[in-house]
Amino acid sequence: MTHDNDCNVYAIDCGGEFLLVDSGCGLEADQLVANLERDGIPLERVETLVLTHGHLDHSGGACPLRDRLHLKVAASVPTARALEAGDEEAISLAAAKRAGVYPAGVSFEACPVDRTLRDGDRLTVGECTLEILSAPGHSRDMVNLLVHRGSRRDLFCGDTVFHGGRILLQDTADCDVSAYTHTLHRLAALEFDGFYPGHLIWSEQRGHRHLEKAREYLDRLLLPPNIV
Repeated sequence: MTHDNDCNVYAIDCGGEFLLVDSGCGLEADQLVANLERDGIPLERVETLVLTHGHLDHSGGACPLRDRLHLKVAASVPTARALEAGDEEAISLAAAKRAGVYPAGVSFEACPVDRTLRDGDRLTVGECTLEILSAPGHSRDMVNLLVHRGSRRDLFCGDTVFHGGRILLQDTADCDVSAYTHTLHRLAALEFDGFYPGHLIWSEQRGHRHLEKAREYLDRLLLPPNIV
């Protein structure tokens, strides 16, 4: 729907106020805004952007979206540090360009961060409460969001785990296998309805089954399969 390198970008209706989860790589931010308008979402009600982590496909659109929509941007402390400095090494963009994932001319635009997030924080957006879960593994700066609204709980898990319990290990300095397995065990102990990963398909119901699948591998001292 937007640039090929974009992650899934979610707009959550929190009772008249909308929350964005992640921002894409920034190369087609205008198209992302057009998609919001086409879906009937009033742009003036999109007020908050939360980043799961700093990799460009998730954070590169933060600056253009913040400027266009006057958003408040929230991110983990290390993501915020990299974003405010435009630090390409910190988000492994330099490595991704060397590997040909992005063209050499792609850049990481620095962006102010309005709120830093830590494990256990709770952020209220309209009628939603966001529970912040530190989730290192795919990247050290990863956070997941457990979004509470009424009796419903939905997990927005960035690049931590994907449909079918698959994961994404990469040969980058910020990927940590030991931390990854700890994170997967932690998430598998949660109860939630919807499962919304950073790529591929999502599940509106029985989302927990994808973590159960990942845990089946871990219980046999194996890592779940990689998505690539």
